[in-house]
Amino acid sequence: MPRRGINWAVEVLRRIKGLEFPVTKEQLREKLRDFYYYGIPATRILDEVEKESFASPAELLKELAEAIRRLEERGELPVTARRGINWAAEVLKRIRGLSFPASKEQVKERLAGLAWHGVNIERILDEVERESFASPAELLKELAEAIRRLEERGELQVAQH
Repeated sequence: MPRRGINWAVEVLRRIKGLEFPVTKEQLREKLRDFYYYGIPATRILDEVEKESFASPAELLKELAEAIRRLEERGELPVTARRGINWAAEVLKRIRGLSFPASKEQVKERLAGLAWHGVNIERILDEVERESFASPAELLKELAEAIRRLEERGELQVAQH
C-alpha cells in the first residue's frame, strides 16, 4: 500500500511517545519490540541501523528508512513505499521547533514547497478538516488520511513498485 511508509512512521512516533531525545537503540528496542514492517520485526530493522542513539524523531525515521533501503537491496524486504518514511522525516525536520498545538496555517508555512508524489503539501493540508494539530504524530496521521482520501478519489496517483 503506498501510504504504508507514512503510516509506519506515525506508528513509530506513537510507540515512542514520552521518550526524551536523545534516545538509545536499546530504549527503542523496548518500545518497538512487538511492531512489524512487512512481516519483519522493527527490532530487526533497528539491528541494521549503525547509530546507537538518535537526537530527534526525524533523525530516527531517516535512519530507519536507510536501514529498510539496505534490507530491500539485499532482498530481505520487498521494495516498498520507503519514500513515505523519508517524507515523514522531512515533515518532522521542517516542523522542528514549532510549538504544539499548531495551527494548519503555521504548518503550511513550515511545509511550503514540500510535495507528496508531485502534489503540493497545501493541497494535501486543504483535505485535512482539522484547523490545528495537538502533536507531530497527529499531524502525520492526518496527512496520511488526507493522502488516502485523495488517492481514493483518483486525485492523487501513486506509482506502484
